[in-house]
Amino acid sequence: MSPPIPDPVPANPPKILLIGWDSADWRIIDPLLKAGRLPHLASLIEKGARGNLASLESMLSPIVWTSIATGKLPHKHGILGFVEPVPLIDLPTFPAGIRPVGSTSRLTPALWNMLSEAGLRTHVIGWFASHPAEKINGICISERFALNRIDQPDPWPIPGGTISPADSAADFHHLRVHPTEITGDALLPFIPRAGELDQSDPVTAGLLTQLAVILAKAASMQAAATAILENEPWDFLAVYFQALDELGHHFMPWHPPALPGIPPHLVELYGGVMDMAYQFHDAMLGNLLALAGGDVTVVLVSDHGFQSGAQRPGPIANDHTTMAGWHRRYGILTLAGPAIAPGQTLHGSSVLDIAPTILHLFNLPVGADMDGKVLLTAFKNVRPIARKPSWDPAPDAHAAPAGTVASHAEEQAMLDQLVALGYLEAPDADTSEQRLTARRELDYNRIGSLLEAQDFSNAARLARDLAAEVPREMRYRLKLIQTLLHANLLAEAGTHLTSLENEYGPSPATNRLTAHLLLAEGHIADAMARFEEAVLTNPESADLMEQLGWVLIRLRRWPEAETRFRQALALDADRPYSHVGLARALVRQDQDSDSLAAALTAVGLLHFLPMGHFQLGAILSKMGDADSAIRAFEIGLVQQPGNPHALRYLSLLLRRRGYHQAGRDFAFPT
Repeated sequence: MSPPIPDPVPANPPKILLIGWDSADWRIIDPLLKAGRLPHLASLIEKGARGNLASLESMLSPIVWTSIATGKLPHKHGILGFVEPVPLIDLPTFPAGIRPVGSTSRLTPALWNMLSEAGLRTHVIGWFASHPAEKINGICISERFALNRIDQPDPWPIPGGTISPADSAADFHHLRVHPTEITGDALLPFIPRAGELDQSDPVTAGLLTQLAVILAKAASMQAAATAILENEPWDFLAVYFQALDELGHHFMPWHPPALPGIPPHLVELYGGVMDMAYQFHDAMLGNLLALAGGDVTVVLVSDHGFQSGAQRPGPIANDHTTMAGWHRRYGILTLAGPAIAPGQTLHGSSVLDIAPTILHLFNLPVGADMDGKVLLTAFKNVRPIARKPSWDPAPDAHAAPAGTVASHAEEQAMLDQLVALGYLEAPDADTSEQRLTARRELDYNRIGSLLEAQDFSNAARLARDLAAEVPREMRYRLKLIQTLLHANLLAEAGTHLTSLENEYGPSPATNRLTAHLLLAEGHIADAMARFEEAVLTNPESADLMEQLGWVLIRLRRWPEAETRFRQALALDADRPYSHVGLARALVRQDQDSDSLAAALTAVGLLHFLPMGHFQLGAILSKMGDADSAIRAFEIGLVQQPGNPHALRYLSLLLRRRGYHQAGRDFAFPT
């Protein structure tokens, strides 16, 4: 196959600085901004635009950060979890049977590959799943640059394959910060009473050690980024910081307000760690901005948020069985630069939109196979989007350089880190079972990605295979039932539900799925009874309140539905489907203005929301704004082609304007 013809280098390309703060959340940031504790972020927001950034169903860091870098859903880019089975041929070298995912696991080019192919001087530092470092038109430093343990000697060796080009490793070796360099004085801003703690207690000592290790890694990544900004020509630089997520999994249970059952003295001791962590990141941001220069375009993102209030799932945040519940669907997005319109709030942004938007900022084409969109509303001047079929196949530079295979010790150190954070259960001695479990978890996450792509047929096929392979794994069987409901295979879903309840008895999960099945079959009263029973046992569940609201919508009990949706939103304001339901309940009560506001909020939170755009169109049509209603219906039909309700509304509006077809060409960018 002939290599792809490179796209021409853009004339006068901008400088773009992409900064990743894992798990950053406006719910913590906004009070700190108001208190004046994040001056550099405040300045960036004032000059640019900000908004929520919707994550993916599987909010696991390697999955989402790879979607940010590629603009593609996980089943396309191939990163589907933290670990993958080791090929049989490599088992003698990696006896654990599994290894962390990395750049060789990715199936499609990342931004740094695309921009290098276009001739731009490109650098990337610490990105999740970027090891081994790839050959690009610049410096690539993988996430293992600062991999360390406090018991390792200083200086400690840089793992093989961490830096490309390899001959530049010596320039960065001395920049790394060892955990032993994080002295007690450095910890005091985070834990002011650290000097009073009994460090003979293993739990206390472990927390202080983890804090030092996490801060050392962040400082190392910052040092590498500043060195490149000071010494290298650059058009694009991406740097990723994991510290907010890592610290959250250790310290967020003690963040105020105190959770029930949390000892007050622990809140007093550790309750300020997360706020100080954000101030630490703000200081690093200020340093990067000063070095980057005034004409730089800055894109600051997080992959998801982190629960910090009443929705926190309990007193432990680093247990692999509950870890996922600590992640919140919405991260942060801030854009600022010469091409960005200042002072606006961005709505409907997704992690999938970052790569297309950066390509457009560089005046490069967006791949038609990307799942994200260009965030045109952020731009001062809107210009046409250039497109190409794909940035695939990956250029030759995407292949890992020869001789970069990690050692067993290095891989084990990464696995140990994932276990410490609660992302992974400690591997046992059964290598074959470890490999099987890793492969099954990749398939489990692939199903979620296929559901997001609305590829219900392939999702159902894979879910059937997975549930049949491990029939005693409850999660797999529940995922199968969920997938069958999405695919409208109601009889098959019912059979599996009955089988599951016969074997294990009813559970909150099966009760909820049964309620959804009853609703889909038209047994609305029975579904209502199931949801009401579930709400009685779990009155703090925003999800159950939302589902009950939708049942009441089906029963046309508009005021009661409004009440349930408002209850759901009081528990969690960032629920797009609750806002859509509220909009529908309000418009049926002729509260059109409030209904419009709710619908706009829904599609502002989540752009890919066909029912939200339909509801928005229906409200606008009722209010007499035909032009805006047509646009809303067209967007909804791009997202859900053939929706009969949207087609009927749109057909009526277009006929009133002299069109005689039930629609137009919907193949336009959204």
